[in-house]
Amino acid sequence: MESILSISKALGEKNRLRVFLALMDTEELCVCDVGDFLELAPATVSRHMSILHQAGLIESEKRGRWVYYRMDTAADPRLLEWIRNSVRDAGFLMKDRSKIHEIVRLHRENDHCGFRGRKKTV
Repeated sequence: MESILSISKALGEKNRLRVFLALMDTEELCVCDVGDFLELAPATVSRHMSILHQAGLIESEKRGRWVYYRMDTAADPRLLEWIRNSVRDAGFLMKDRSKIHEIVRLHRENDHCGFRGRKKTV
């Protein structure tokens, strides 16, 4: 019962749902990718990502001073399919997909999070 409550809480907030869906479409995202995507400060991003992590939905890995996030390999595929089906026709989804892919592309071109003087991407 605690697991379903934890997942519901994690995905019940708009920004966490948006970043979770973005992670479903990408291999991994750095904290700066997520911050630019959601237009939130790194501390706020970390708090949101921590809740997703505690729910068992994502994994994180620290590399140097940056934290990278990806889908948890143990996430139930039936849950992921249900989520995909539930938002399939949502208007925000295509816009968010385009935005996160552009952010990731620009960050990678500019040496990702380690790029000095990184240009604002959104």
